Parts: sequence; structure tokens; C-alpha cells
Amino acid sequence: MARTRLSRSSRIIILLALFCLLTLLQTTLAANPISFCKCICGQEKFIVTLPRDTQYPVFGGSSKACGSCTKTFCLDTNPDMCKDVGTGEGDELTTTCFERDSYKDQFIVYLFLTVTFGLLGFAGLQPFLKGLWQRRQQRSYSQMPM
Repeated sequence: MARTRLSRSSRIIILLALFCLLTLLQTTLAANPISFCKCICGQEKFIVTLPRDTQYPVFGGSSKACGSCTKTFCLDTNPDMCKDVGTGEGDELTTTCFERDSYKDQFIVYLFLTVTFGLLGFAGLQPFLKGLWQRRQQRSYSQMPM
């Protein structure tokens, strides 16, 4: 059986494609956002980590956790929160659910790092590639003997 040999440029393209696939795989596997509930009552602010959905921790787990960020949840975790403001019944209490380390944030960071290191690698390889191109041009357009 004859063994085919890949050219140098084909090997470089395959390595770059493999690197890009591994980078995209890392962004999808590493993302597991954490949800927080921010309780605001007057000048007081209280941030509580919401429990994760254990059944589906990656796909939609954080959006279900935001459903538990309510006024009663804030008053249960910190009962002394709205004592000094108004009636103390929690009418002035506002809640906000937010995520840290979301998929979008991680994707943007990994994309930035990939583009930066790709450009640095290209700048480092440019003199080498330029020399290869010139040698190739000299071989293909050699002068005919007279």
C-alpha cells in the first residue's frame, strides 16, 4: 500500500484547523456560569450566590436559578435588610439576577487570545515564509540556458 505524504503547507493548515477546533471546544466545555441575586434596599446591597440546577448544570441551569431571586428569598437570607427603611415590609426592596463568567464573556476572551497569538505567530513566521516563497519563485522561473 502506497503511503501518501502531505506537503508542509498542508500540515500547517491541518495544525491550525486542529488548534481552532480545540480552542472552540475549550470555550464550550469550560463555561458554567454562576448566578447571583442582588438585593437592594435603600443604600444597602446584599449579594447572594444562587444554587445551581443540578439536573441540567450547563444547559439552562442558571436561567432556572434566576427564578428564585425574589423579594422573599432576599428577606429569608438576610432578615435585617430593610429594617431601617420605610415600613420594613420589603416594599422598597428590589432584586436583580446576574451571571458571572457567561458563555459570551468567555468566548470573547478566548477569541481575543486566539487572534492575538495567531497574529504574533504569523509575525514570527513571516520572514521564514517569505524566504520559502522567494526560493519557490526562483525554482519555478529559472532562466533557460542559451
